[in-house]
Amino acid sequence: MFGREGYQGASMKAVAKAAGVSKGLLHYHFQSKEHLLVEAQRLAFQRIHSQFEGRFKQGEYGIGTALEALDSLWESVRSLRSWAPFMVETMSLTNREQPVRRLLDNFYDESMELLTQGIEKVFQAETHPLVMPAARVAWMVRTTLHGLVVELAYARTPSDFENVEQVYQDLREVFSMFILNPQTPITIAEGV
Repeated sequence: MFGREGYQGASMKAVAKAAGVSKGLLHYHFQSKEHLLVEAQRLAFQRIHSQFEGRFKQGEYGIGTALEALDSLWESVRSLRSWAPFMVETMSLTNREQPVRRLLDNFYDESMELLTQGIEKVFQAETHPLVMPAARVAWMVRTTLHGLVVELAYARTPSDFENVEQVYQDLREVFSMFILNPQTPITIAEGV
């Protein structure tokens, strides 16, 4: 959408032009670029959650479905690869700009609730319990995605992007081996 320079430094006018809408229309719906970015991610997460809710209703549970959901989350982040520097910048603004902090807090609250619900549902039919509570797994997923966004923002070459993709694949493999393994000794600290 914005090419190699990505979303960083793009004005609302440039965003409107790239989206094929008027700047006024964007400002009517979004107070800032940060608001637009957070809403785009919110919609992506809601869409993924709805998609998998439908699959749960059809009886699709277990690690395979969980990995497909994780892949969908990663794809939603990866599809905004050119925006990764702006995502990192937006996250860094939360300590200085209260409106951005409220936007991200609301997004995180909603996305963490959706992730936790999804994790509980996808593993509800398993004979072995999760190695940690669903809310802790949701935090791991969120933290992993944040780290991958930072790596995407830092990546410059095709090799860099391949390395980020490999890290995701490695994390996915560790997740699949670890999440339901009754032999995995984990000490759960109090709290989330």
